[in-house]
Amino acid sequence: MNEKDEGNKKILLAESSLEMRTCLAERLKRAEKWDVKAVESGKEALEACTAFEPDLVVIDRELCDMDGKDALYSMISNQSPLIVLFSSKTDEADKVICLGMGADAYLEKPVSGRVIEAQCMALFRRMEKTRLGYGKKSIRMENLYINSLGREVEVGGKKVELTKTEFEILLFLARRPGEALERKEIASHLQTTATFHSLRFIDTHIKKIRKKIKPIAIKTVRGVGYALEEK
Repeated sequence: MNEKDEGNKKILLAESSLEMRTCLAERLKRAEKWDVKAVESGKEALEACTAFEPDLVVIDRELCDMDGKDALYSMISNQSPLIVLFSSKTDEADKVICLGMGADAYLEKPVSGRVIEAQCMALFRRMEKTRLGYGKKSIRMENLYINSLGREVEVGGKKVELTKTEFEILLFLARRPGEALERKEIASHLQTTATFHSLRFIDTHIKKIRKKIKPIAIKTVRGVGYALEEK
């Protein structure tokens, strides 16, 4: 992602309701002078993700032509921007699935433009902390190397591709090696809107990270959470 000041961040808004799309787009434009592109369909959102190259996507789960979850999957697989998903669905399972797929926040409707704006600001702050090398700029363990500035991970000298959420979780664990970290602590670090009753999406990410960083081990600490084994 290019280095930009806060005012030059790009936001893609995908919302089928003209009234909500217009009001929310205007609010986000005024907030921090963000560059906002608003579209009404999933097809347009996927096309804009390639052409507009947004830093963050705000997307309705119930688009007029596509399940927002399908659009989310495509964005995460290809462009991987920060993603704020909002939905009228209130079941916990849907929230867990979408967060597990890589959404950075899941907001339940009705949700105000003020809350969406605040969530965007929080995610941009997190991104900026990572870009500036918040904490250690690089971490070396026996077979593991993490460059927080370049967002690069190597295992045994070979590059490993992680999603942004997987990278954040691994980096968080690596900064406190050997320490058992609770799921809610990891979720708090990610600044997600998940409740502490729906934190199983952390397990989904850990499972994927484990496969990618073998033989580095992330230990399950029964009744607590996870710890990156210090070697």
